[in-house]
Amino acid sequence: MQIEIITIGDEILSGRTVDTNFAFLARALEAESVVVGWHTTVGDTAERIGDALSRALERAEAVVLTGGLGPTPDDLTRKAVATTLGRPLKLEERVLDEIRARIKRLGRKLPASVETQALIPVGAEVWPNALGTAPGLLIVHEGKPVILLPGVPYEMEALATEHVVPYLRKKSGRQVETFTLRTAGTFETLLQEKIGAVPQGWPGAVLAYLPSYFGVDLRVTVSGSDAKQVRSVAGRAYDQLKTLVAPVIYAEGATTMEDVVGEALLELKFRLAVAESCTGGLVAKRITDVPGASRYFERGFVTYSNGAKVELLGVEAGAIEAHGAVSEAVAAQMATGARRKAGVEVGIGVTGIAGPEGGSKEKPVGTVFVAVSSPRGEGGRKYQFVGTRNTIRERAAQAALDLARRHLRGLPLEPKL
Repeated sequence: MQIEIITIGDEILSGRTVDTNFAFLARALEAESVVVGWHTTVGDTAERIGDALSRALERAEAVVLTGGLGPTPDDLTRKAVATTLGRPLKLEERVLDEIRARIKRLGRKLPASVETQALIPVGAEVWPNALGTAPGLLIVHEGKPVILLPGVPYEMEALATEHVVPYLRKKSGRQVETFTLRTAGTFETLLQEKIGAVPQGWPGAVLAYLPSYFGVDLRVTVSGSDAKQVRSVAGRAYDQLKTLVAPVIYAEGATTMEDVVGEALLELKFRLAVAESCTGGLVAKRITDVPGASRYFERGFVTYSNGAKVELLGVEAGAIEAHGAVSEAVAAQMATGARRKAGVEVGIGVTGIAGPEGGSKEKPVGTVFVAVSSPRGEGGRKYQFVGTRNTIRERAAQAALDLARRHLRGLPLEPKL
């Protein structure tokens, strides 16, 4: 099944709002082997929405529209769809009652404009919106589903998960198995060389390489009409892929590096403190993004200046003079200093040059040193990242967490495929 997604909103076309709705829908549908063949973005005009829908129905097997279902004058999706499909809008009392009940539960006054969200194209199936007032709508027009979703991301995501994905999965009639292996410390090209032509032996499978700041995710999707064969191929693909790239896998599915580090600390009954310079608190932020991080995270030091490193962490001024603030020696002293000052078992130190200025021939922009200290010993690595200031900082934070993971798990600090 190939579908078209139409996102609606002047704010998207102007660049003021990033179209996260499309990204969410595309990923969710791809996992079910529902192919997004086209993506269109239009502004808040009934004419353009109608034109986009007409074109989509000519080439796609189903159409999903997001945005323009609110109560304000620029929310024109319902009207445009009703006109294009020749399905007049009709007030649905049941929907209106649900909207009124929700507004009452929130203790708010019901604006008259909100009642327009109960105007539904004739013949549409209503999908209740538990998080907002605009319901999702399904219209089967000449055999093709036309789905309308609100543009508010968390409302759209909930409706897509509960209704859209299961509906299109069932309609496609395909059996799908998918898994993701998350890697760090290597490059997409090296993974491709290592994996080679192995996926050709997985009938019905697609291997996607998904690079980001945090590494490269390997996602395999297997689809077919025979459920038993699909499961068999997915199992074989999983075993072979995991064996091939085992040294660089840090997690599966949606598990993050900070999740894995937290699990390791809990298992060892260790607590953690971090000392950061170029990352400016990103490592601590990532760690505390995990619910329950207070069980193992004690504190963070953002020691941006040389004086702060000396005063707060006990880094030797002589080490900074001899080796520079961006050096293996200083990173090591930052890690041990954080551990000692916080009275914990594990310390991480990060120092580097995020740019765009400050680099030299010996230490160009992107040079980062990371160190870790614990009862298991001490270790560190030098990294050379490329990219913008933000890219370097994000990659440095991921590298610091990965180094800590490897240290705590007793793995080589520098992975090799």
